Amino acid sequence: LGPFGGDDFDIGQAMLYAAGLPNDSGEVPAKPADVINLSLGGPGFSAFLADVVDDVRAAGTIVVAAAGNESSSTPSYPAALSGVVSVSAVNIEREPAFYTNFGVTIDVAAPGGDTRRDRNGDGFPDGVLSTHIDETGGERFVSRFLQGTSMAAPHVAGVFALMRSVNPALSPQDIDNLLASGVLTDDLGAVGRDNFYGHG
Repeated sequence: LGPFGGDDFDIGQAMLYAAGLPNDSGEVPAKPADVINLSLGGPGFSAFLADVVDDVRAAGTIVVAAAGNESSSTPSYPAALSGVVSVSAVNIEREPAFYTNFGVTIDVAAPGGDTRRDRNGDGFPDGVLSTHIDETGGERFVSRFLQGTSMAAPHVAGVFALMRSVNPALSPQDIDNLLASGVLTDDLGAVGRDNFYGHG
């Protein structure tokens, strides 16, 4: 995506490329991605992206996406698509973050930060320290404390990538089964799967 965003076609083509599948660029990477993280989203179902997710999963690539930051139960896509691990956000106390989306499509929760507070008293906002491009006076890379489900989703994608490094045969369906079984998470909130934490 560029500075003005992009559309579902752009996202889908990038996913196909990452998974080593035919795409409009006519190229594929030397090694397909084990995990695709999508720290992006918005309203509106896309049949094209749904098909891409199916193809990418069939190729063995795990897809993770941010659930959205509108404090709403309205589904955000691509996170709400079947086959995507939808990630909500929690704060430093493992409570649902004030901005996180929630609902029936949430699969798991992860640290998303809350830059309004410093609950641990370390002198920094309780955000997720992230790389960032400072575009004031040219482009330079800096570190900033950020918040959002876009910070939470990479935590989950990183864990899945580590799991695949240990067991390359781990499939997207295996990940779904492990999440549903509760062996990967702490069961926060209501017992079992719930609409804020998913499976934990």
